[in-house]
Amino acid sequence: MARLNAEHWLRQNAGLLQPIYEKFPPPVQNLLTTARGWVLTRHRYNTDTYSLRNALREHESWSAERMREYQRDGLHSSLEYARRNVPYYRDYPPLERNDVESSLSCLPVLQRAEVRSHADAFISSEVRPEDIIRVSTTGTTGASLTVAYTRALMGSAWAFRLRHWSWFGVQPGQNRRITFFGSRVAPPGRTKPPFWTYNLAERQILMSIFHLSEATAEDYIAFLIRNSGAVVEGFPSVLGILAEFFLERGKTIPMRAVFTDGEPLYGFVRARIEAAFQTKVYDLYGNTELCGLMHECELGNMHLIPEWGYVEILDKDNRPVPPGEEGYLVWTSLVNRVMPLIRYRIGDRGCWVLRECGCGRPFPLIHPTITRDSDLLRGSNGLIFSPRALNQLLKGLATLRFCQFVQDHPGQVTVRGVGSGHSAAEELNTVCARLRHVLGDGMRINVELAAEPILRPGGKMPLILQRAGTVLERTAA
Repeated sequence: MARLNAEHWLRQNAGLLQPIYEKFPPPVQNLLTTARGWVLTRHRYNTDTYSLRNALREHESWSAERMREYQRDGLHSSLEYARRNVPYYRDYPPLERNDVESSLSCLPVLQRAEVRSHADAFISSEVRPEDIIRVSTTGTTGASLTVAYTRALMGSAWAFRLRHWSWFGVQPGQNRRITFFGSRVAPPGRTKPPFWTYNLAERQILMSIFHLSEATAEDYIAFLIRNSGAVVEGFPSVLGILAEFFLERGKTIPMRAVFTDGEPLYGFVRARIEAAFQTKVYDLYGNTELCGLMHECELGNMHLIPEWGYVEILDKDNRPVPPGEEGYLVWTSLVNRVMPLIRYRIGDRGCWVLRECGCGRPFPLIHPTITRDSDLLRGSNGLIFSPRALNQLLKGLATLRFCQFVQDHPGQVTVRGVGSGHSAAEELNTVCARLRHVLGDGMRINVELAAEPILRPGGKMPLILQRAGTVLERTAA
């Protein structure tokens, strides 16, 4: 219990501890990263996780009908649990198991704004308050949402990830893993390597996504070449920048496998990454709300993971769309009993694919046509920022409904927010301060409080809108 309380305190005070971490020399940073990694391994690689992973692997040999029955039972169980234990759903009617799917369609569709405004009402009363860990997600809109989970729930989530890795022969601890997500592993002002830190407990190297530039490209390239054959994971836009560094110089680097997560993976970005790293890319769709999950198989098809969540694909009037037609993904949690969401319209889109996959797994095929769309931003010092690098700056905001970064001129960026409360201007200033810390003093940062976000044709809302004279390549077609 003391270890869990200490970890919870560290998580809650990460923002205060970050400046202290940044003052230590790299060897001490490696020790601190490894210490945290050791704690995480206790929850990720334990008997319960492996037991669930093995059970999930057995499901791969089931028939499609048996999997549908399993999901139907899980859906009924999840709905009844939420109705009994989650304040928001106390007035929901009981649903019959044999009619649960059609009965579900009679329940209201839950919007993100509703969850954002009443987050505590969605937390199960069965979960002890001291076990709850709260995190924030910015999703596709740049509006922060606080969600809750427990260490046990994240252990379950890790079992699903281990199953996905096992499809490609990747086992934990047997391969070096190079990670390009949002960890702030190097001080913003660092201009010389290392731009990485080591988690020796998991044979993992965490790379900074905040120091990518033409000036540092050779450092990243040389480091990755020294670590060829590793498993690489990260945001597609970040790996796309790295791949471009290699290909522009006529270089490639063979890696064991590449796993992408957290953003849409567009075809031209996939091709660039596969060319640079000389291996296949395998994509994952998930969400911080822990209600929906999709995994790409070895044949390049995206599968719904039916043990994790139940999805409906609906039109703008919340009516089911036929296979092949794009609609909104509306998720119902099956595994998440901490903050279960019922008919949650997350804002992403997709369509059903009615055919069987040659991989033989009894998981439905689904094509996510996710609407997150963005350009890249270039700092005055040559640093190149992906959408997910800037997305990290928006976490924890309460009153901003949308936030965008607009670059009209080199050396300048406007933080453009759409507020829904008296603190919106104050939160915009907070974002500016965070951005200043990342970009440095050479960048002119403006603030604009707007009535509506800037939309592209088709309703897409970019996090970064690049309108400077030298247009950077977009992360979405």
